[in-house]
Amino acid sequence: MRRKKKTTIVTYESRERMTIRHQAGRSFRWCAECGRDVWMVTPNEAASISLTDTRAIFRQVEAGKIHFLETETGELLICSKSLEGGPARPQGNSKEIQGENS
Repeated sequence: MRRKKKTTIVTYESRERMTIRHQAGRSFRWCAECGRDVWMVTPNEAASISLTDTRAIFRQVEAGKIHFLETETGELLICSKSLEGGPARPQGNSKEIQGENS
């Protein structure tokens, strides 16, 4: 007599949480594109927020898709509002969005 094979199916669920702690000097700064004070983050922090890599962030900066500023020391800081896809998007994207809603 042959033995029956048992099959066990295991299902699991995972959750991920991300906490970004701002170092001294990383706080609200003026974003000329947004016209207001916003959280400015480093390219590494921006990549974490966007769930992408820093190379993609640099490409978006070069294409003008996200807002940024360079400090006096040459450090690149990214506008966190432009990462969210909210009202801080560049003008071209804002017009497209308004056109879709009209």
